[in-house]
Amino acid sequence: MSVSRMFFLVCSYLTVSITAFGASLPCIQPGTERWPVKTSLPPAGTPTKIMTLADALNLSKLTDVKKDDPRYQKTRIMDRSVKEDTLVTISGWLYLVGFESDDCDFHIQISPQPRTSTNPATKDDTCMIVEVPSGQYATGVADQVEAVRQWVIDNLLGKTEPKIGSVHVMQHPVYVTVTGALFYDDAHTYLANGGTGRGKKGMESNTLWELHPVTSIAFAPAPPASPPSH
Repeated sequence: MSVSRMFFLVCSYLTVSITAFGASLPCIQPGTERWPVKTSLPPAGTPTKIMTLADALNLSKLTDVKKDDPRYQKTRIMDRSVKEDTLVTISGWLYLVGFESDDCDFHIQISPQPRTSTNPATKDDTCMIVEVPSGQYATGVADQVEAVRQWVIDNLLGKTEPKIGSVHVMQHPVYVTVTGALFYDDAHTYLANGGTGRGKKGMESNTLWELHPVTSIAFAPAPPASPPSH
């Protein structure tokens, strides 16, 4: 296969939209909300739990955790019905990669449905958000997160560094397996309609649970297509 042909195939995974100011913005600063937690991992030896995406999306809402709860700003949630004491592996359809303009995180959305730029998200879709911080800020896990970010660049972004503020929607379905630390994003709250207001390009996440930081990502065999309903 020629180099030009290979480059075309890699690039065909995505389309790109960039905010009007995105190309010129530097990352503003490291994050603040629960930053010590979302840039670190549970203690060494913590088991990795394989979880279906459906189960991950249905993890309990921690209604007794307040917005920006000061109890958990620097510590993991360990005293609730679901604990941040594990690494979790999920598999699903990767909808988009965003390059956040504030803290340089790679924002990735994993959905049960193979949504793309030509088969866009609907109001009934949901996703789990998984985040890959920059090793510049997540120094304790720099090697792992930078390897994941490079994988995304090499395999999904045509070996081109994304522009800050850009959002890359997959043009063709991409099925992946992702592993990361289970994390509860209490900087947001559940809305009256059951959503969270989180998500990009028409795909809202209905859970405040994330994987953050992501420690590995890889292509995975796609599940068999469901037969059409009658």
